[in-house]
Amino acid sequence: MAPDHDQVRQSLQTLLIAVAGPNYSRALHQGELSQQLDRCIDWVKAEASEASSLIESCVPHGKPMLAQAQKRLEALESLRILDQLRGAYFEQPF
Repeated sequence: MAPDHDQVRQSLQTLLIAVAGPNYSRALHQGELSQQLDRCIDWVKAEASEASSLIESCVPHGKPMLAQAQKRLEALESLRILDQLRGAYFEQPF
């Protein structure tokens, strides 16, 4: 039996919470899943920008911070693709 729309959405929500972590919990309380993803992606991009600035200023923890932000951004972009697939699949007339 195939999962229904709510099960897929809940599974993606669980993955988003795991990827985003506690620092981004505010982004996960309002709006649709796609809005939550967009908010988290924007925040992680800002974090990556800050890390780049730290690297330019020769701050030692800038590189690990940037690497972590890039990994989180990659995972969030993957979740966005899965959310788009969810929307396309469940919006199709059967």
